Amino acid sequence: MKTLSDFLNALANFESGGKYKAFNKYGYAGKYQMGEMALVDAGYYVKPNRKYNNDWTGKFTGKDNVHSIQDFLNNPYAQENAQLIYKRKQWKYLKAVGAHNYIGKTINGIVITPSGLLAGAHLKGAGSVIKYLKSNGQIAEKDGFGTSVETYIKNFAGFDVTRLTK
Repeated sequence: MKTLSDFLNALANFESGGKYKAFNKYGYAGKYQMGEMALVDAGYYVKPNRKYNNDWTGKFTGKDNVHSIQDFLNNPYAQENAQLIYKRKQWKYLKAVGAHNYIGKTINGIVITPSGLLAGAHLKGAGSVIKYLKSNGQIAEKDGFGTSVETYIKNFAGFDVTRLTK
């Protein structure tokens, strides 16, 4: 079976080509293209007005010596740590909306797996994942580049992510 490390590497390659210093036109940062909300969830960032638009005008917490977006981009350890923390939190969100109840079901020819769910949530959040599942694949929201939740659920299925889902 494909490992957690394989999952993270595949996700990073899809998101940024595996480049820690990547920064896209929508303000997503680093190897995993994390936004403000993701870094808030991982404990690296605070945005008092809760208007998450990736303008990075909030404050960094100093966790793992990250005090700015530039520090984050220059800190591979922080990016890997933030991603693991964020994925565990995403799993809690997925469970809260009932997405885990679809594991093993087939939608549009895709067997639903925990790693597929996590990848879909990485792209568009747990809310978009549950919309996809509840609509039996009829609603597949897309990101700004036109990539759908279904694409992530399919492409990242079958990895062993039990370290993130316990």
